[in-house]
Amino acid sequence: MTDINQISSENTLNYHLDSFGLLTLEKLVKWTKFVGVMNIITGAIYCLTLLVFSIPTFIMGIITIFMGTKLTNAANHLQFAVQNKDSISFTTAMDQFRSYFLINGVLLMITIAFIGLCLIFVIFFFGSIMELFNESGFDYSISAMLNIIK
Repeated sequence: MTDINQISSENTLNYHLDSFGLLTLEKLVKWTKFVGVMNIITGAIYCLTLLVFSIPTFIMGIITIFMGTKLTNAANHLQFAVQNKDSISFTTAMDQFRSYFLINGVLLMITIAFIGLCLIFVIFFFGSIMELFNESGFDYSISAMLNIIK
């Protein structure tokens, strides 16, 4: 059985950056900080709408703030790793990015599933919804639309 310390010491990441690579990482740090701060601000706004919209926006706000802190932490660790050539900070930054994208991916899948359920609901109850519109006295049928066009 292999020791975990042996595995981690064998799997080292050595990177050599030219000026373009260093510039790219510096831009990544800046944009990561910007998006992280904007997520935190957006999350705070969501949390403040608790009084208007209710609990779901508060939950979205907490998740958005959490995602923003993941990004700002990743940016700080990445900046430290580039400046000090520290592999531990680089690994921490990559783990923060992984967490951010994991949360973002799960939320995206939940959103797609929710939209799918809404579409199924609308399709299933389409007849009832159209009947509700027809009670208003307006004829939404295709033949009525064709008569209007003529």
